[in-house]
Formats: sequence, structure tokens, C-alpha cells
Amino acid sequence: MIQTTIVAFGDSITFGYGVSNKITYPARLESFLPQCYPAVNWKIQNSGVNGDTTREALTRLQKDVLHYHPNIVFIMFGSNDSCLMEDQYRTPHEYEKNICSIVEQIQNHNNHTGLHHCRPIAVLMTPPPVIDTDFFPFNTNDRIEIYCAILKKVAEQYHCPFIDFFSVLKNEPDFDSFFQYDGIHLSKKGYDFLYDSVFSALTRLVDKNGILTLS
Repeated sequence: MIQTTIVAFGDSITFGYGVSNKITYPARLESFLPQCYPAVNWKIQNSGVNGDTTREALTRLQKDVLHYHPNIVFIMFGSNDSCLMEDQYRTPHEYEKNICSIVEQIQNHNNHTGLHHCRPIAVLMTPPPVIDTDFFPFNTNDRIEIYCAILKKVAEQYHCPFIDFFSVLKNEPDFDSFFQYDGIHLSKKGYDFLYDSVFSALTRLVDKNGILTLS
């Protein structure tokens, strides 16, 4: 049986802040991928850490991503990098530099699996929008959009699959229902949309049996 390892690399949105583990998209992949593609031995690792920015992500890339010799890495950072908190804010310049370094290290890692020329596929994902109508919001959508544009640019530069999750949610009716009370972290309904976005992207990377085929 072919083994395919997926690492979900991100901050609290990936970790699943405020919700049970089974609601997160890595847990759902772990549950449903074997049902959809039983010919593959799927291994899913949730490497999301609450509060992380791309700066912290770089320091733990080896331990929390490359150590698992992944075939696919879903990367979602930007909510904290773009926020108004001084200890988390990373300039757009640093953010782009960090994202490029993360992608390069992933793409240059030899995972010795035989799939996709033994090179992991880095999938870049934009962070979700926020409810920014609070008196003092943690973040604003105008700020986040700047970082989303950087992700799109880097995805094109490095030929990465790209999930524009920000745009998926931004224009949805009943927008507030996709978030928890803080207007930042996703509710179960928000995670439903995130899982659907990830699963849809994943199906474009594999054949009907779940075998990695992206060249």
C-alpha cells in the first residue's frame, strides 16, 4: 500500500483554537481520506501552533514539517503576521521573505518516497477574513488582503497550488456565523468551509485512487 503523508502547517486556525480536535481540517482528512481513497495509507500531521507567525514557523520547520518527510504540506499563515499586536506583527517584506524560505525548504527536501520525484508539494493557503467592525479589532480585512496578495504572488513564483480561502469566505452571506465570538477564529461552520477547500485542492493533486500525480 502506498503511503502519503500530509502536514498541516499553520497557526491557531490550523491547530483548531476553540473547537474540538475532530472539527479541524487535519482531523477530518484523517477520518475521510481512507474512506475516499482506501488504496493509500494516509498519515496526517497537524503542525498548527496557536499564535505563530512565519518567523516562528521557520524556526520549527525542520522539527514540525520536514521531520515527517511529507508528500504534501498545506501552509496557512498570515492572521498573526498582519495583526495589530506588536509582538506578532511582521512587515509584509519579512512575511514574503519568510514564506519564500518556507516554500523553498519544503520543495528542496528529498522525502525519499518516490512520489512526485521525491519532492513535497507546498500548497499555499490565504488566512480567513475577520469580523473587523469591533471598536478595537485584532485585525482588519484591508490589512489581511495585503498578505493574501503576497501569498498569491509567491504561489505563482514557485508554482505552488493555491487556495484563496480569504475570498471563499469574504462574500458569503451570514458572514458572522463562520466565526467564534472573537470574530477571528473559525466556528464549526467556518471549518466546514475550510475542509471543503482543502479537500477540493487535494483531489486535484491525486488520481481517482488517491495516488499523487502532480508533475
